Parts: sequence; structure tokens; C-alpha cells
Amino acid sequence: MNLVVEEINRSRKVLQRYRFKAQSKITIGRALDNDIILSEPHVSPYHMELVLNDNGQWQIHDLDSCNGVRSQSRKKIPDGSIIDSGDTLLLGRSYISVWNEDHPVEKAWPLHSVEDVFHTISSPWILMSLIGVFLFAEWQFSVMNNYRDLATSKLINEMVYEMLIILGWASVWSLGGRVLRHESRFNSQLAVTLCAAMLLQWLPMLMKILAYNGQYGLWLTEIRYFINGAIFSILLWSNFYLSLPQKPGIRIIWSNTLAWGVVLIYLLPPIFDAQRFRGYPLYDSLLLPPSVFWAEPESPEAFHDRATKLYDKHKPSEKVEKPDSAKQQDKTSD
Repeated sequence: MNLVVEEINRSRKVLQRYRFKAQSKITIGRALDNDIILSEPHVSPYHMELVLNDNGQWQIHDLDSCNGVRSQSRKKIPDGSIIDSGDTLLLGRSYISVWNEDHPVEKAWPLHSVEDVFHTISSPWILMSLIGVFLFAEWQFSVMNNYRDLATSKLINEMVYEMLIILGWASVWSLGGRVLRHESRFNSQLAVTLCAAMLLQWLPMLMKILAYNGQYGLWLTEIRYFINGAIFSILLWSNFYLSLPQKPGIRIIWSNTLAWGVVLIYLLPPIFDAQRFRGYPLYDSLLLPPSVFWAEPESPEAFHDRATKLYDKHKPSEKVEKPDSAKQQDKTSD
């Protein structure tokens, strides 16, 4: 019976795979003349062997090893035990999985449509364009948000600090992908992080314009938190997709749990603060230039006419009748 033996790590990542055809005995150990050579120092030179019996089953034979043969739950396996397809054995600190050649495998995961997008934006020219647009927008927004002259050194320090954060975030996920998937995809990680950073960069100004026209400035902070959570969730989903071999459902759960957990932490203080007593009413003090106002402005004359009509509509009558009790009091006084 043909057999496949996999050397795996603790997270069940396959390190090496061996395939044996028409072989009735397979030796495993640290010595160089074994069929499977394990370099882990806790493995004996001749640790164990797998022997095919007359019934077509594979049996475990311990070759007087120092640390024995254990199951995945670290229980010692008796000598001569039958091994089934898919069982995992622990030899020292090395894990091996044994499979029959005809063991069914999982169906292929469908390739997501964003794979082509990630491949496109990872181009060096597009990366340089994204970095240039991000730095230019950061310069413009910094000038707009400061009513005084902005020092060049301060602006450069802010840009360098933000770029270091972006590069650090992309590097951490690339390192994780290198360890778990043996490919870093640094360019894709950096491009995705830059896109998310630019969305977060433009969001405050866009939200101010929408709040200015939609008259919901009192809810601006909460709405911004939710949009930030959506952007952060998409960023984490992309990072997980590029770095970890996860199923689609697991990836969605992890990215949304982390993103909305952070949003909830930031939303709790405003929620508790809203329940406190305020000595002043809440009001929207947002002011923007008329050029960003979408509706046609109203002239002072039109506003005066509209206010006059509204006043005339609710104007009280000039002659007010006195109640009967007041009339009787007047007669008594006479």
C-alpha cells in the first residue's frame, strides 16, 4: 500500500512531504540511512519504523527510542499499534502525519476576485504613485488645518512618522506571511495599507462637508467611528488574505471582530459622557466656506419675507377676551 508521510509543525503547516510506493517498511530517525530523516535533537538515531502487516495495515514499532512515540495528545502509543490514515505522531518534538495515498483531500478554495486587484496595485510604479499622492495630500491637509505658518521641519517629521507607521504595519504582516505561507507579498501589503491610510486621511474633510450640508454635525464623531471601523475591517481582511491561509468565513469573523472591538472601545467614553449633566446645550459649531455648500444660498430679503410670513401665521389675536371671573371682579370693585 502506498503511503504519504508529512513532517509538520505545531500549527499543522507541512514542512516536508515523503511518498513511498510498494514499500513494506519505513524507518524514521535522525541517522542518515533512515527513509525519513528528522534533524530534531530529541529524536533518536533510529527512532521508529512503520511496518505493513499481512492485513494491509500499518503498525508502529518503537526501536528502543529515548523519548518514545506519542500521539497528538502526548499519550504514549504502545508498540505494535495500528495507525490510521490521518493520524499524527509525536517523535521528540517533531510531528509527523501519516496518510494513505487514496485519502480524500479538501476541495480547492475559490480564488477571490481581489487577487487580481492586489497583483495590479503591487506594481512598483503604482506604489510610488500611491506614496506620492499620500504625501502630497498630507502636506495640503496640514496647511489647511493650521491657521499659522506651518514649520517645514514639523511637517517633514509628521510625514516621516506616518510613513514609518505604514511601513511597519506592512512589514509585520509580510513577516507573518513569510513564516506561514513562505511568501511575504510586501508590495501588496504596502499598497493595501497606503490605500487605507489615504481613506482615513480624506475622511475627516469629506465628513465635514457632508455634515455641513446634511446638518448632522452633532453625530459626526459617532458616524466617523463607524466608517473608520469599516475601513479598518477591510484593511484587516486584506492583511489576513495576503498573509494567512484561512477559510473565507474565518477571515471575515477575525477581521470584523478585531475592527469593531476597537471601535467599541473608542465609542464607550462618548456614550458615558453623553449621560452626564451639561451646563450648556449641544450645538454644531462647524463652519466651512460657502463654496462647499450644495444648496442655493438664501438672500437676506427672502429670509426676512419667510420669517415675516411665519410670524404672521402664528401671531396672537389683538383683542383678548377676559375670563368671567375677571369680569365679576371688575364689577365688585366698581
